[in-house]
Amino acid sequence: MDAGPDVDLRALGGWLAGRLADASSVRIGEVATPEGGYSGETTILSAVVIRSGSERTERFVLRREPVEAAVYPAQAPGVDVEVELQWRVMEAVRSHSPLPVAPAVGYEPDPAVLGAPFFVTGFVDGDVPRETPAYTAEGFYVESPPQRRRDMNLTGVRTVAAVNRIDWRAAGLGFLVPDGVEPDQRRQLDLWREFAVQELRGRAHPLLEEAWRRLDAGVPDGGEPALCWGDCRLGNVFWDGATPTCLTDFEGATIAPPEFDLGWFLMFDRWIHEACGNRRLDGEPSRSELVSTYEVALGRPVGATWWHEAFAAARYCAIVVRVINRLEERGVMPPGTDTYLAGGVSDCLRLLLDEGNEGSTP
Repeated sequence: MDAGPDVDLRALGGWLAGRLADASSVRIGEVATPEGGYSGETTILSAVVIRSGSERTERFVLRREPVEAAVYPAQAPGVDVEVELQWRVMEAVRSHSPLPVAPAVGYEPDPAVLGAPFFVTGFVDGDVPRETPAYTAEGFYVESPPQRRRDMNLTGVRTVAAVNRIDWRAAGLGFLVPDGVEPDQRRQLDLWREFAVQELRGRAHPLLEEAWRRLDAGVPDGGEPALCWGDCRLGNVFWDGATPTCLTDFEGATIAPPEFDLGWFLMFDRWIHEACGNRRLDGEPSRSELVSTYEVALGRPVGATWWHEAFAAARYCAIVVRVINRLEERGVMPPGTDTYLAGGVSDCLRLLLDEGNEGSTP
């Protein structure tokens, strides 16, 4: 892990002391930034906490809003602070389901404390399937027994269904749906297409333009609106064996038919394997097995999945455009690069478009 970002540790320590039960003092020592991620700034903190006169070392996770625009389109007017959205969704998952999320410490909307809104949670340990390098090519996932890989994938897709089954209205997430708007697939398609056009800034993306045309021609009805995780994949779960210990990264959460999430999970499985040139490993279930497992967990059939997978790949391409823009804004990449046109994400979308909308799930 790299050294953490510029954070006023004294101010953060004082803020933590006011939110930790029985804490009289918090002194933050070592800080580090985990690899990966392009949304909120994530910093792992090691702190000496004095509680009821006893001193102990505890670990926390800080998520601070970046200065640049979000990597997801805003789902409703005013819902444009990613760390606030993630915090509210995590609270909903925590209070309305048995699913594991990180222990809550607190959310701070006032940028005067650390320069931007932020939240802090307790630290949760676990194995995380990374995308760089691909977990299907090296690391603990490759080294695991086939049964663990199978169980992780099937548990993962069941976990997505469990998120989708949360009563989002009772959980207070109606703010994600603007008044007078139907939270269906048409709305999401329009929202993401507008986001992509905005981020392309007049540049061409022929593959994505083809995808929008084909998706627009056959928008499915989908099911009843549900809480959708937005970025549901094995890498956004911390694992103890094949048991989830923490679900993370809800910045892309929305209210939409649950196929919105299933399409993303299936697309990501395709991307990490076929599009990235990684073979399927012993024990990994097929996409048809993933779909049937999801259907049982959700409690209804979902039908053909091509449209939902292709839409997920188009969304991923739009996110890549936004991330490249952010890297240009940070001076990491030269302005005007066309890097967003290449790579495994575009390859994944091409694979899906070549398959065509035949209503099959390979």
